[in-house]
Amino acid sequence: MSTPVVTSKWAGTFACGGTCRRKQLMGEEFSKKALERHRKDGKPLKCKQCVAADEQTERENAAKRKGDDDNSDETRKCAGKCSQVLPKASFNRNQYSKGEGKSRCRDCVEQSVKDESANQQKSKEEKITAVRKKVDDAKRSGKAHLILAAESELAALEAEKVTGLKPIKLSAGRGRGRGSGGSRGRGRGVGRR
Repeated sequence: MSTPVVTSKWAGTFACGGTCRRKQLMGEEFSKKALERHRKDGKPLKCKQCVAADEQTERENAAKRKGDDDNSDETRKCAGKCSQVLPKASFNRNQYSKGEGKSRCRDCVEQSVKDESANQQKSKEEKITAVRKKVDDAKRSGKAHLILAAESELAALEAEKVTGLKPIKLSAGRGRGRGSGGSRGRGRGVGRR
């Protein structure tokens, strides 16, 4: 079989239409929704870095506007990791409307989003590492069907990383031309009365 491929040197065919204007990006640089919209409608793509930068500036601008407008003395305890009693200005509208004991401050929401994306990236890398180990084990066993299955799984994961498309498992159906039972087959209706 083949030797392992260094995926860090791969270049994709996607280009960012955001502020960075980077080219030859892999599919993992974009969100699934953005890739779906791009494939369906041909809309320009924006990489995750540009989206995160835009969100950060939007949050900063909203905090400045909120700080200027809000002079209320309302406070609420954050239900996130910090568990601090904070003023209303520390919460976004959506979180504040959830009520006492359920709302999280802006900092806790941002941290949870960062943690979630880091966990997803770590999970993907662990999955690829596990499949590479599976390939090595299959090669040591010398059984061709195990090697083929493991190499195929690795190729599917690496292709998902580059293209952003999840692999589709085809079902092990009964093959072509067989009906749902019955002994007549799929003829032209000869013999039917």
